[in-house]
Parts: sequence; C-alpha cells; structure tokens
Amino acid sequence: MAQLRPLNPELAEIARKDLNEVPSRIPSDLEALREWIKKEPHLKARTDDQFLIAFLRYCKYSLESAKKRIDYFYTYKSSAKDLIKSRRIDDKIIDIARSGIFCSLPKPKGAGGPRIHFMRMGNINPTIHSVQDVFRFHIMRCEIETNTDDNWNISGVIEIIDFSKIPFGFLKQFDPTLFRQMASVLEFGIPTNLLGTHIVNASKEAQIILGLIRNVMKQKELLNIHPTLESLQQAIGKEYLPAEYGGTNSSFEESEQNYEKLLMSYKSYFDEDDQYGVDEKLRQGENQMSELFGGSATGSFRKLDID
Repeated sequence: MAQLRPLNPELAEIARKDLNEVPSRIPSDLEALREWIKKEPHLKARTDDQFLIAFLRYCKYSLESAKKRIDYFYTYKSSAKDLIKSRRIDDKIIDIARSGIFCSLPKPKGAGGPRIHFMRMGNINPTIHSVQDVFRFHIMRCEIETNTDDNWNISGVIEIIDFSKIPFGFLKQFDPTLFRQMASVLEFGIPTNLLGTHIVNASKEAQIILGLIRNVMKQKELLNIHPTLESLQQAIGKEYLPAEYGGTNSSFEESEQNYEKLLMSYKSYFDEDDQYGVDEKLRQGENQMSELFGGSATGSFRKLDID
C-alpha cells in the first residue's frame, strides 16, 4: 500500500477528473517509477511515495512524461550550480525566511483550489540578498511543497507580487543568461502549474512595461496588473489575502513563523541532498537538456508563452 497523505474530497475529485488518478493503480504506478530509477545508471533520485506521486500527478499519470520530469528535476539540480549553489539551509536561507519577502498563505483558494504565494519585492535588501539567494530559497520552498502540499501539486499556484519599493540594486543583478536559467528550472523542474500572476502597487512606469509584456502574451489572462489594492481584493477575494492587504487569510508575520518551523524540519532532508542528482558520464544516450544552461538556451515559462 502506498504511503501517501489522504486527499480531501475536493482534491481527490480533481485528481480523478483532471489528472487521471486511479487510486487502485497508484501502487503499481509508483513501483514502475522506482524500477525505472533503479535501472538508470546516471540518476540517483528519491524514491519515496509522496515525492514520486507529485510528478505522476503533474504529468497526468503519463509514466514517460513523469520519467522525463524527474530526470529534468535532477539534471537541473546537478547542472545549475552557479544558480542554485548550496542546497543546505544556511544563514542566508533562514534570513530570507524571516525577511518578509515570501509568504505561503495557509488557506488555498477553496478546499480544492490552488495555493497562494505572496512576494513583497520591497523587502529585498540587495546588499544582503542576491538574485541567486532569493531564487535558491524559492526552489527549496518548491521542493518542500512537492513533499507537503497537495493543493500546490494538484491544483497549482497563484503568485501575488507587491512591486512597491523594488530595490534597483536587486534588478541590476539580472542578466539574460541568469533569467533563462531561472525560467528553465521553473518550466522543467517543478511539478506544479502557475495559474496566474497578480501584480499590485506597481509604479506607473512599471505598469506600462508590464502592460506591454501582457499585450504580447498568448495567455494574457495569466498576468494581472492591479492599479489598486481594491482591484486585487476583488480578483482574489479578501478571505484569501493576508491581513496586511485587508484580508483574513492569516498574516505575513504568522505565516512566516509557521513556515520557518516547516523549513527547519527539512534541515536533514537538505543536508543529505548532495547525494542525489545525475552523473552525465554514466548517462546512456543523449542528454537532450545539454543546451538549456548554455548560451543558446531558450527556456521560457510554460504558462507565459509570448508571440
């Protein structure tokens, strides 16, 4: 019998209807993935049930797609050393967890709905937090959610970003290669769907630039620019926003405290993480991702296609 968290009825129905989940087949599907991992000499991956089912659910139980996704996940972790760097929970990761930059709100958008993430750009201190540090925190958070958050994995995530007081020193750290690497990791390495990004408190200049970006997107509905807090409240619902934004879905301070406890409970998980990854010298066949971290990489967000 598979060792999995039971789903609430709403999520179980979404998994069945939208993700092709058949509970009676889960043990054999998981075993098929484990057997494949054992036979891949270049790949050393985690094989516990809760970790593997996240990839099966994301891939709608296409075993071949799940295999590719797991290979991508570990290839990126092994290849993007300049981007992800250390995978350990160090002082910088703890500082970011306490900084008020990120918040995972406790109540999803409905019992079977997506997780809600909040990011406050103005809380980034570019003299302390590099782009790589902030992204490393985000990727580690995604991996914790892969193991702990069924709403995030099954129903996706909504990202809300407060653009007020963005430090220019932080923006200066971005370059095209770094952005491509980040986009590729998010596109190929994370088993969740981005359902929408909501921008609030952007300056008039930033709103113009964001509007131009939105105009050339194929899925324009996935980028929402809110000129006022009231617009954001109407789109998301006050009951799903934190207290600092007029809502009743906990507060940044409480969410950060709860998240730090969860983060620290994964210390041993990340301490042992160096043993997992890929050894390209042992790969049988061509590595189809060999260019994704090179100069010709063209990675892009899966849900944010542009013409």
